[in-house]
Amino acid sequence: FGICRVSEMLGGGFAKSMHVNEQVIQTTGKPPNKAHPQAPPGSPFEVGGVVVLEGQTGTGKIELAEHIVIYAAQRLQILTVLGAMGPRPGGGVRMAVELLRSTLGVYRGLNPGSLPDDDSQALHKVTPQELTSRLQILSVALKDPGVKERQQEILDNALEVVIALLSTLIKTQPIILLLQFEYGRSLFPKSAPDQVIFWNAVSKLTGMVQTEMQNGKVAGRKPLVMMIMCRDAEEDSPAVKISKSNNSFIHLSGLTEENILEYMSAYLSVPDNLIPQALRQFVGAVTLGNPRHIRETIDQLLEGNLQVIVGANQMPKQIDVKDIDKINISSWQHTAMVGGTVCLLESLDPLEAAVLKMSTCFAGTFTLPDLAASTCSRWADATHFDCLRLFNAIRKLVESNIIEKVDEEDEALNGELVRAHGTMIAGGIAPTGLPQRTSKNGTFGKTQSFQTRNLLIRAVGGAMVLEAQKKSVKRQALIDRALWRGLPARMDE
Repeated sequence: FGICRVSEMLGGGFAKSMHVNEQVIQTTGKPPNKAHPQAPPGSPFEVGGVVVLEGQTGTGKIELAEHIVIYAAQRLQILTVLGAMGPRPGGGVRMAVELLRSTLGVYRGLNPGSLPDDDSQALHKVTPQELTSRLQILSVALKDPGVKERQQEILDNALEVVIALLSTLIKTQPIILLLQFEYGRSLFPKSAPDQVIFWNAVSKLTGMVQTEMQNGKVAGRKPLVMMIMCRDAEEDSPAVKISKSNNSFIHLSGLTEENILEYMSAYLSVPDNLIPQALRQFVGAVTLGNPRHIRETIDQLLEGNLQVIVGANQMPKQIDVKDIDKINISSWQHTAMVGGTVCLLESLDPLEAAVLKMSTCFAGTFTLPDLAASTCSRWADATHFDCLRLFNAIRKLVESNIIEKVDEEDEALNGELVRAHGTMIAGGIAPTGLPQRTSKNGTFGKTQSFQTRNLLIRAVGGAMVLEAQKKSVKRQALIDRALWRGLPARMDE
């Protein structure tokens, strides 16, 4: 979906030659050549606007933004000003410096030799007279981008100067203003100060974009496009609202089953009919369609579990897959997908981490009483409170998409508990699934079941639990199920 929507906005599709060879981009400031492609009418690249690229790490935001910038420069003669920051000290200063330097770079490209090489001197030359008082602190930041003091003041002054410079540039030159908030594998909350600083800066620049969208074309100015890259867009941001209203908000998610097969075929350079079904299912279950995770998984499999056999004509004729069901995914700690999963588990609160680790002990579904059997005393005064805390931890894991709720239809297909000295099916305890714990008058309804279906999280989380602990959790759950199923009826006798 992402590349298709971008192609619609740009007015042209992907061309590999644009990204392979170094291209010379005309930046003379002359009127655009009519022979060059034009952006479609109403597109943000034709009238200005906001484009938002949202998605998890590894889903292709960087690659898509790179294509937009290269295509816009080569085909539409749109140059880019960029700024990025992340959850690190001094991130706002870094964003300010990048915005200033890339803006000066556009000036130098349009008028070679017109500005001195020193960024501070060049900034003094192009900044309007009414903003020269802002340049003293900005010169300090340009000379030492690592400065961490007065971060907010530096960024605010830089934004004022950048807005003034862009107002001059778009009189003759269309501009893309690319802003990125880098996450990597960081797991900080959405209310982190650095993220607040970033979205405040976006809001200030959005005011200029809105003005240009309304009056820029009438006044003869060129389009100004603000492109935002982030993992989780701020729903209340004016820029995000504009992009959604103009259908330029692009959410990147995992590939579909068909796309995964096509991606694997292209990465292995083999026809898709040669890829075994077992390999397709394994890669799909582990990666959930994340392109970077697919590449990492295939690279790991090629080290010993996967071999592409070529014929006499050096063309692939077969793919040999060995012991794919015995792979220890948690040993791939040097990969981004396993490393990120470890970071995710380590970032959880102690009780949430304990719930997740216990959930990996169940091959099928589990319930709150299954976990409470190992963590909550039956006779303590705080039994109900402990169960409530346990339920709250489960609820947070469900909201984070780490574990999932299981419907009644799915319970009959699950319910398998692996215990010592063999495998016991939970259906042997409750033939129709897990035992339903309801009051006599049905006041409390049915017990909700959960399951950890993410294979990657199961593998990494399971590796953090000792075998003796797994046996203990399963044993306590089985005892609790048996007591709940048989004991109440006997007590009524």
